[in-house]
Order: sequence, then C-alpha cells, then structure tokens
Amino acid sequence: MSYDPRTIAFAAEILHPPQPLRADLVQTVHNTLWRQPAIGYQNFQVAHDGIHLSNLPQGPGQVSAATFTWDRLILREELRGTTVDDFATRVVNVVSTAFTTLGIGTSLVQQFVVRSLVAPRNYRDGREFMSRRLVAPGPDGWQPFDRPLQSLGVRLVFPPQPGGRETFQARIETWPQDARSLWIENTGSFTGPIATTDSPALAELLDSTYRFLAGPLCAFLANLDTP
Repeated sequence: MSYDPRTIAFAAEILHPPQPLRADLVQTVHNTLWRQPAIGYQNFQVAHDGIHLSNLPQGPGQVSAATFTWDRLILREELRGTTVDDFATRVVNVVSTAFTTLGIGTSLVQQFVVRSLVAPRNYRDGREFMSRRLVAPGPDGWQPFDRPLQSLGVRLVFPPQPGGRETFQARIETWPQDARSLWIENTGSFTGPIATTDSPALAELLDSTYRFLAGPLCAFLANLDTP
C-alpha cells in the first residue's frame, strides 16, 4: 500500500555569486518572460528585500512569484494546481533567462521544496495516526500533558549517500485545514556548481526531491498505516 500525494506547493532557491542587484536588468527579465504566458509574471515590484515578479492570486493562499536578491533567485508556486513538470519548466526557463540577462554564469547551491498532502487509510484523523503510529509513546505517554493534542509533527534529515551531494530534510505534520490529512514536505539541498548553460539539470534535482517524497517518504508512512 502506498499513497498518491496531492502536491500543493513547490519552491526553488538558486544561490549564485553575490552581485549588485540592478532593477533595469531584472525589468528586462520580466519583459522577456511576459512574452511567454506559461512562465511569465504580471507584476514587477522593487522592495527593500529584493525585486519581486508575481502573478495575481486567483484563489485564497495562491502564490506565483520570483524574487531576485543579491545572491539568489527564489521561485514559488503554491496552491495553483502546478505539477512537478510545470514547475520544472518554469525553473529551467526562468533561471536560464534571468542568469543570462544578469550575467551570472554559475549557480553555487540549489534547493527545492515540495509540499504535499496524504490521507491515511486507517485513521479518520491525522493526529490519531501521528500520535499512535509515528510518535507512539504508549497509551499513557501523553497523560502528563492533561489536555488534548491539537497538532503534531516530526522532522527527519537524511545526509548524502556516498558519492552523492544531496541532503533531504523531511517534515511530517498534521494539517489544521483538514484534520483528515497529513502535511508532508521534502527539502532537497544540492551542493556544487551548475553552469547557466546547463540549466536543464535543475529539473533533475527537482525531480529527485519530488521522487523522495512520493517514494520513500510516502512508503514509510504507508507501512505504518495499519489498523
């Protein structure tokens, strides 16, 4: 038994050598992306924390944004029905366009975040699953608190395998918006340079991050999902 996770958010943080942030060049990036509706952004804003490109939200909590700072580019797509392939296309094309325009030849560190929801099959409440199966101190373990448990979560860190360069940090939590579901997140951090001309390699790192969530992490939870 396994799960079919419902992915609700993606993020990418691509670090590059520090350099002054030029609004005119980022405006050129915005104009270039504007001509590609599938990956473009509607708004351009210069703020104290960077330069933001964004799309107007079409529903509560939706985010579609690219943030430029002096040492990184951050992309976010949240609650927009985005697939892993959609986000990979956006990351590769936005990073390639932006770094080429800004004169950045190499990214130094790449980090991707995938957030999804799964629903345990044998428990009507995610808190019950977490407190009985994942964090299970025994029938009397929660007694000292003398009050109901509202939420619960764990964080797991997996270092690189021999010869690898990826670190995965997984979080598993109850989700306040839906007591039936579990909220799971995997953050993949990758060290090592990637040339701007090799930007398609970013899609492989995103895919690796997603597959760790949809594969081992979901399998781990499914193995615990017993009556």
